[in-house]
Amino acid sequence: MTVKCDWLDVTYAPNDTPERAVLDVLQAAGAECCSTEDGSTTWSVGHGKFKLQCRKGFHRFSASGSVLDHLRACGRYMDYLSALSESPHNVTRLDAAHDVLVDASPVIAKLRRRYPQECNLSRKALRTKSILETRPDGKESGTWYVGHMSNGRITAKVYDKQLQMLNVRGEELPPTVRYELTFKKDVGTTLRDAAEPARLFWSHATPLLLKRPQGIPDWLSGWGGGWHYQRPDIALAGLLKPRIESSAELRAILQLADRADCMDWCAQLLAKLVAEYVREHEPEARPEWAPTPAMVAYAKKKA
Repeated sequence: MTVKCDWLDVTYAPNDTPERAVLDVLQAAGAECCSTEDGSTTWSVGHGKFKLQCRKGFHRFSASGSVLDHLRACGRYMDYLSALSESPHNVTRLDAAHDVLVDASPVIAKLRRRYPQECNLSRKALRTKSILETRPDGKESGTWYVGHMSNGRITAKVYDKQLQMLNVRGEELPPTVRYELTFKKDVGTTLRDAAEPARLFWSHATPLLLKRPQGIPDWLSGWGGGWHYQRPDIALAGLLKPRIESSAELRAILQLADRADCMDWCAQLLAKLVAEYVREHEPEARPEWAPTPAMVAYAKKKA
């Protein structure tokens, strides 16, 4: 299995963020705004959450592993990294994960015996900790941590991914161990590490956790330099279509119209109201517009 970026926080000066470019990519991937509070906005993206945190001294763009998985699945991951790279920034958290298709229970037991108190992933040894439970097959498994809840520059956890997915989503996976390293802001990671995390992961996971495969170069702080990926422009239709198709509010409106015994009239009314809303919020001169038969048919189909 390859190494992937499984969490990414990028921080900017408040007046110099690529917010519009980033939200364009997320919306093209079907993101929906789900909450705004205390200067932060959270978007639902696939099974994960993207958070834009606005503070007086910084703005942070935070994407969970599930968000990044969704972006990879719909071909928007590199577009997302490219959007992030448009303004001066710091990568303040990067998680790199590697899955091995073996039973986690004996792996975790072996790590607990090898490092009963501490483990040294960087300059300073960190305390180890385990949180375990009994699986349905009667074996003890769970998560083994290095530097759990600490301020360590590099921390780690090794856990039973099969058990986690069963507990969280009820999904059945084959036996899987996930090795995950978390790199904080003063390690020197870049967006190129998010695009190509293998050398970052293996340079720190070896030799304490895993043996590095052949052909993986050593990692150097800041090796990505001024990395930039030129993403293709996202057409307006590419922004509108996924937002419309994934909109819970629009589905609710169409279901409301479908309850009436006059679906044709409701579909036309809905299209008319949308047109009036567009004219109201963009007051420059526009020609008079009425819904076409194709638009009415589309609204009926979506209902």
